[in-house]
Amino acid sequence: MQVLNSGFVRLVESMGGDSAVIRNARRCWRSEAKTENADRQLLRHLLKAGHKTPFEAMVFTFDVKTPLFVARQWFRHRIGSYNEESLRYCIALRDYFIPEGLEGDVLDAWIRHNETAFDFYEELVSGNGAAKMVKEQARSILPIGIYTNFYWTVNGSALMNFLQLRLDRHAQYEIRCYAEAILELVKDVAPISFGEFEREVLNIGG
Repeated sequence: MQVLNSGFVRLVESMGGDSAVIRNARRCWRSEAKTENADRQLLRHLLKAGHKTPFEAMVFTFDVKTPLFVARQWFRHRIGSYNEESLRYCIALRDYFIPEGLEGDVLDAWIRHNETAFDFYEELVSGNGAAKMVKEQARSILPIGIYTNFYWTVNGSALMNFLQLRLDRHAQYEIRCYAEAILELVKDVAPISFGEFEREVLNIGG
């Protein structure tokens, strides 16, 4: 799913779903569903009460491409596993964030400054100019709006915490865009869990 001008988030794989959460939750009471709607009511109760442990039975791995400044906010969520492309070993791609709504001279200047930084970076790592510099040092000339790629593996409970914080209206717009995309992706895997999460925690949908 495309996000911002050049980013994306993709669900690479998942383990578990609504049935896994329900299975783990019912172990607590050694119970079984007695009506068709009982499992949904159970998940709703867990979310309202803040009992998130059963949701850890779901695990998701996402492939994310995002501006560096968004990634650094993302990595504050420590309950998860990150594997990021390293610019110690890889050459940075000429790919950078352009905010929505930039026009005219401001857009031209934005692009010019980013392109100039990449020109100098590539000169440094190639050694074709006056200086030769190792990639891990040369990368420091690049702006924090360059795109980075990482895999994020996270359980359902930790993901809900991320979504609650990053879908809040006070969260920065750019990371909210990723959170919105992720919520749509996981609703396909666990529609009851994340549907009730929208209703009971995010207060979306009545």
